[in-house]
Amino acid sequence: MVALQNFILLGLPVAIFGAVIEQRAPKSPFGLFAYGDGIGGAPVFTSGRRAYIGNASLLEDTEAAPVVFNTTSNEELVGSPNTTASEGSPTWSNLTLLVPDTTSPSHQVGFTNSTPGNGMSASGFVFYGEFLLKKARDGNLKSLWYAVPMEKEGIWSLEWNSTGDNGETLLTLKATAPSHGKDKEE
Repeated sequence: MVALQNFILLGLPVAIFGAVIEQRAPKSPFGLFAYGDGIGGAPVFTSGRRAYIGNASLLEDTEAAPVVFNTTSNEELVGSPNTTASEGSPTWSNLTLLVPDTTSPSHQVGFTNSTPGNGMSASGFVFYGEFLLKKARDGNLKSLWYAVPMEKEGIWSLEWNSTGDNGETLLTLKATAPSHGKDKEE
């Protein structure tokens, strides 16, 4: 019996070290949901340019819809409208998610259907489990998401890399919808 226990214990490190660790993105297509203080799983949405979180119908724009994403081999996230969760019929599709890089004076997260402009980054999006992170040029993984409330309650501007305190809320973005089905105050 002792020999069997030693064999199992000695074989265990081989099984662990022999395993190949893979980066895994959520199954496509997937939505992204924001979690933070008072924000319990608000979906990411757009009307075609800026990124928001919250209830898209409150924006009062027929182009506003929650986004469903697919990943690319370049670590980009390409989004299209989730028409089953939208009240309108958006005309935008296949938009690439962008975040400002360190040279940009803006903090606004957005979308584009063309090459990102100066100061914007569209690649390096990776998942740690269900959490969305951004790979920096030095290889470090960052989660610098935050929300700034809009004039309409229930809508926040999705932003990146805050440098000040403008009533922003730190966030995590996950590919996991809230268990309650809708965003709620926590």
